[in-house]
Amino acid sequence: MEKRRFERMDDSLDAKIVMGDSVYSGIIMNFSEKGLHMVTATLFNVVEIAPDTMLDLKCKLPSGETVDMNCQVKWFRQKPSPFGVSFSIGMEIKEPPLKYREFIGAMH
Repeated sequence: MEKRRFERMDDSLDAKIVMGDSVYSGIIMNFSEKGLHMVTATLFNVVEIAPDTMLDLKCKLPSGETVDMNCQVKWFRQKPSPFGVSFSIGMEIKEPPLKYREFIGAMH
């Protein structure tokens, strides 16, 4: 069994990764107070994101509010399909904003 500092919750939240001029839409598949796993929509171009890369993530909470978070990539995997490439990415949330912490607290 994998050791984690914070309990993961399985649910889905719409999100976007913003890296410079590039924006990648996807769904957060599970999340915790300090981390999350996101899967992107299928892309036609191959993207590589190295571990330790810092990126901005815009997450839409069930309330409809959007939360901006600064995240550090922990792992990255590509998944090819006949329709293009999607990717899964595990991230650590650096200094989770208050709105996100309140959302996580309400989930417990």
